[in-house]
Amino acid sequence: MFDSGARVLDLRFEMEQPAGVLAGHAVIVVRPPADLAPASETVLRLRLFRARITSLRRRLPPSSALPPGGRWEDMTPRVRAESSHVLHLPLEAGSAADDASEYHLWWDMDPSERDAGAAGEVRALFDVRLLARRDADDTVLAAGHISAAWEAPHPVRDLLQLAHLAAHGHLPRPLADAIADLVRANGELVPWCRCCALYRELEVLRYADRVRGLAEHHDATDVALLLARWDPGTDHPDRPRYRPCRCQRLRLGAPPNAAEERRVETGEAWWEESQDPAARERVEARLREQVEVARLRHLAHRHRTLGGS
Repeated sequence: MFDSGARVLDLRFEMEQPAGVLAGHAVIVVRPPADLAPASETVLRLRLFRARITSLRRRLPPSSALPPGGRWEDMTPRVRAESSHVLHLPLEAGSAADDASEYHLWWDMDPSERDAGAAGEVRALFDVRLLARRDADDTVLAAGHISAAWEAPHPVRDLLQLAHLAAHGHLPRPLADAIADLVRANGELVPWCRCCALYRELEVLRYADRVRGLAEHHDATDVALLLARWDPGTDHPDRPRYRPCRCQRLRLGAPPNAAEERRVETGEAWWEESQDPAARERVEARLREQVEVARLRHLAHRHRTLGGS
């Protein structure tokens, strides 16, 4: 997480993006300066380089008049276009110097643009400036950049931020526990055995289904975004594997350990059909079908959350 560290303007965003992800989210935190000259208007100026803004909202903090999680206010109607690449947002005056306003910016990029989202690509997306405007004069109070650096997707690394959020993000307990289960299962070694690898991937994707459902239930958009960026593939070259496979009893027609420990759907069928020489092929075919359906659910979530990237 990048943080500008400024007193009056904090920019918080994930600079590292998995390759191919062409959408993201940033938080602009504004604190009114204590010595702002009278009759000055505070303006947030956004200069667009390569990205475009899909949504700009202000999060109103919880209060006696608002729900516990606060609520959102759409800022788009208040944005003024100085040009096609420069936008101004007049800000309301704060009641005290310590009051902070959170502006959430969602962006995306044109997928047809050359090298957009390519691994190793680094781009400045927005120049952000907080201005004090009085008459025709602008004074820059603070400035910063929102950038992106794309990395090749990694199936384990991409969940580290989600694990940190579960541990320190004050999430509802069921959601935090579900994330911990997903991270733990996703970090386990992948067996070389083809069938056991399918069992394992199906289990991990089902943990992801649970996290996704709870994130939607609790309106945890940050969790949904991080989950959408994750690459669940088990065939990634950097995934740790082990040999020999712990379920060597497969050679004798017995089920893999995962079926005993976690009772996946095909476990019983394996026991019943293990004497049939073609049983493993049939069970494996069903597993591939179930894994493919689970992958499609994850890709659909990625499409909805990241805008088709």
